[in-house]
Amino acid sequence: MHPQVVTRLFFMLIVVCLPTVGRAQTITISGSVLDSATYQPLPYVAVQIKRKAVGVSTTERGVFVIAGQKGDTLIFTRLGYKPFLFVAQQPNDRLRVILAEDTRLLKDVTVYGDYDIKGIDDWKKSLPANTQVKVKKQTLEPQPNEVATFGPGITIGFGGKDKTKNKRDELGRTETYRKTIADPETKKYLVELFNLTEEQYNKKLERFNEDNPEAFYLTSREDIMTMLVQFFAMKE
Repeated sequence: MHPQVVTRLFFMLIVVCLPTVGRAQTITISGSVLDSATYQPLPYVAVQIKRKAVGVSTTERGVFVIAGQKGDTLIFTRLGYKPFLFVAQQPNDRLRVILAEDTRLLKDVTVYGDYDIKGIDDWKKSLPANTQVKVKKQTLEPQPNEVATFGPGITIGFGGKDKTKNKRDELGRTETYRKTIADPETKKYLVELFNLTEEQYNKKLERFNEDNPEAFYLTSREDIMTMLVQFFAMKE
């Protein structure tokens, strides 16, 4: 074969192969997002791929499915919760993301002093001469659930009532349950007792949380363990 023909074929092969060089592997990540306090599924959590216009939301049962590339960083966000980042290294259909609530509140700010609005009296110039103008003074206060932007002695409330009180009360009532579930000894005991894999244990625990919400409020570790053992012993 003529050398020029060989050269042309060689360069054609390079051009054909170039689009595939460096192409990242496409993978699918799916799983569920749970609340760290109650282990209940979290709906409407935004799942976004960092630096890409790709994103989905979790369903009402806290489930999501998203396609990306190996090495992508997934960002899980929901109002009132701390963001969670996960680097995708391989396909995963059992990812469990636990979001912790962000209970930070902005403190109220009180503004003191007078504020003169420039040009506020200009309208008086167009009135007939000797017109008597009576200005009614009233206290400037923000409406309920609104934010005041100026005025003497106005309190600007960013948080209003303590919206975290109910959540903190919930955390207090579920403390025993959360500590029991988070204890590595609990997991070790159930895994060894029923000869479970990591995946089987996580799946069973999710089902238990969905089917037994009353267990969250038990104050006895023994009662919680009894319910767990009875549930784990049942065949699916």
